[in-house]
Amino acid sequence: MKWRNRSLRRRLVISLLIPLLVVSSLMLLEVRSNAVNSTNQAFDRALLSSALAIADRVVLIGGKIEVDVPYVALEMLTSAAEDRVFYQVSTAQGEFITGYEDLPPVPEKFLPLREEPVFYDAVYNGETVRIGALSRYVASVRKATRFHVLVAETMGTRTRLSEDILASAAARQILLIVIAAMIVWFGIGQGLKPLARLEEALNRRSPSDLRPILHDVPIEVRHLVGAINQLFGRLENSLKTMQRFTADAAHQLRTPLAALRTQAELGQREKDPEKIHQIMDTIAASTRQTSHLANQLLASARAAPEGLAGRPFDKIDLCEITRAVTGSKVPVAIERGIDLGYEGITDPAWIMGDATLIEELLKNLVHNALTYCPSGSAVTVRLEQNTAKNKVILTVEDNGPGIPVEHRKDVFKRFYRINDAGYDEGCGLGLSIVKEIAARHETKVKLTQPEEHSGCIFSISFDMAPLDEGKET
Repeated sequence: MKWRNRSLRRRLVISLLIPLLVVSSLMLLEVRSNAVNSTNQAFDRALLSSALAIADRVVLIGGKIEVDVPYVALEMLTSAAEDRVFYQVSTAQGEFITGYEDLPPVPEKFLPLREEPVFYDAVYNGETVRIGALSRYVASVRKATRFHVLVAETMGTRTRLSEDILASAAARQILLIVIAAMIVWFGIGQGLKPLARLEEALNRRSPSDLRPILHDVPIEVRHLVGAINQLFGRLENSLKTMQRFTADAAHQLRTPLAALRTQAELGQREKDPEKIHQIMDTIAASTRQTSHLANQLLASARAAPEGLAGRPFDKIDLCEITRAVTGSKVPVAIERGIDLGYEGITDPAWIMGDATLIEELLKNLVHNALTYCPSGSAVTVRLEQNTAKNKVILTVEDNGPGIPVEHRKDVFKRFYRINDAGYDEGCGLGLSIVKEIAARHETKVKLTQPEEHSGCIFSISFDMAPLDEGKET
C-alpha cells in the first residue's frame, strides 16, 4: 500500500518534512559558505599582519634588497600546533630574495599586485594553504624598487573552525525539524478529534437513520460532509420510493390476486364445461388487468423524480421517439376501431432527457386515449417546434367523451379513478406517471378540452437541447 493511502497524519508530516529538509540543506550550504568566509577573514588579518611585519624589515643597502625577518612575525601565524607557516620575499620582477622559493605564485588574475593585499588558496607540498600577498616600495638615496611578500599558512585550524560552525548549525536545524514534526504530529491529532467524534456518532446510528450530519467539523472537510449529506438525501429518497412501491404493490395487488385465486378454486370444483369456459375468460381478464397494474407500478417507481430515475440526461430525438411509439400503438387502435395518427415535424427534435421515461410518458397518454375513446374516435399525436421560445411541444388529442371538469384537477393523483360509467377501466396510475415524468424533466403536463368538440388535449412543452451538446444534428 502506498504511503499516500495510509495515515493522513503521516502523510502531512512527511509532506512537511520533505520541504523542511530541502530548505535546511540549502541553509546549511549558505552557513558553510559564510563560515568559510568568516574564518578566512579572521585568519587573513593575521596573515596580513605578519606580511606587513616582514615588509617593515625589508631595506635597500647598496642597491641590494636585504630582509631581517624576526621570529615574532612568524609566531603571530601559528594558531595551532598542526598549522605551519611559510613565507617568501621577491622582487617585482620575480627574483627570489629569501624564504621558501617554491611557494605557489600569485595567480594571473591578481597581477600586477598593487598596494591592496590579495589572498588565495593553493596547494603546497601536498597540502592546501592560504596565501596572503602584498606589494611595497623600498627606497634608498640612490634607488627605489618594488618588492613582493607572500605569507602562506596551512588550513587545519580554519577547516576545523568552519566545520564546528557548520556542525552547530546542522544540530540546530535537525532539532528544529524534529520539534516541528512533533508539533505537527500532535497538532494534527488534536485537529482530527472532531472527525473521531463524527465517526463515533455515525457508528451509533441505525442503518435507517439517514438524517443530515450536523456535527461541527473543520472547514477542510465541510465539503466532504456536505457530499455525504447529499448522498444520504438521495438514499433516503430511494428508500422512500422503494417503500412506497412496496406498499402500493401490496395494497393494489392483494385484491386482484385474491380474485384470481377464488376464480381458480371455482374452476377446479366446476364440472360444467360452459361455466368452466366462463371462469377461464374471467381469469384471463383479471390476469391482464393485474399484469397492467404491475407494469404501471413499476413504471411509477421508475418515473419518480427522487427515486429510481436519478440517471443523468442524454440528448435524445423526441421526434423519433414520438413516431416510434405512435407506430407501435397502431395495431391496438385498429383492433378497437380508432383512428390513430401522427402530425407535425419530421426532422429531429433534440431535447435533454431520459429516452425510456419519455417513451413511458407517451405510451401512457396514447394508452389512455385508446382505452377511454369509443370505436370510431380519432386520436392524434402531434409534435411541434416553437423556435422563438426554443421549445418542442408534444400533444396527444382525442375526440372521445373527455374528462368532466370536476375531475380534471384530480386525475393526475395516484390511484385516482373516475367511477362513472365508461371510466371503470385502468388502475389510476397512468396520468400520475405522466405527471412525474414531466416533473423529472422540469416541465408540466397541461390538460385542456378542444373548442370544436369534446375530448381531451394533453400537451407537454420541452426545452430544446443546445446544438453543441450530445449528438450532432
